[in-house]
Amino acid sequence: MREFFAYKIMERKDESPYLMHTGKLFQQFLVDGLTMIEAERISYLQFNQKTLRAEKYSSVEASAEKGNNDSSMCGKRYVLPSSFVGGARYMQQKYMDAMALCQHYGYPHLFITFTCNPKWPEITRYLNARGLSAEDRADIVTRVYKMKLDHLIWDIKNNNVFGPSRAGTTHSFIFIFLSLL
Repeated sequence: MREFFAYKIMERKDESPYLMHTGKLFQQFLVDGLTMIEAERISYLQFNQKTLRAEKYSSVEASAEKGNNDSSMCGKRYVLPSSFVGGARYMQQKYMDAMALCQHYGYPHLFITFTCNPKWPEITRYLNARGLSAEDRADIVTRVYKMKLDHLIWDIKNNNVFGPSRAGTTHSFIFIFLSLL
């Protein structure tokens, strides 16, 4: 499913990019695609609870023992593992990873916020050539942002812009610990 939507939002030389020029309809296509992908991921988790050993989660049982007994009337409970991006266990695992890094290396010296500007030359050059705005092609804005973010992280780690780093980055949240003297 994901490959289908990734294929559809790429421009190709021999194909007409009519879908990318439909404005709000293209945005709705992207939202619907993301919704379908998320629904597919959740249904996989729903139908593979035994494979994922969801009955072993003691916190679910503990929650039911604390008086959350009427939740069965709302439907069946499914456990989202920490591999489900955006779920409660995922966020808890990322938080624990960050705290473990702080415990081992000490607290970070800098908190860097990196934001995107839709008026960056790379974005405006691409959009102006097609007569589009940044709202029409959020995927292009996101791709340019990700490339610039990766380059910033590479600069900080490899060019030692703020000094040598003492720890790397975690997978989803970006923590770069620097030893500033």
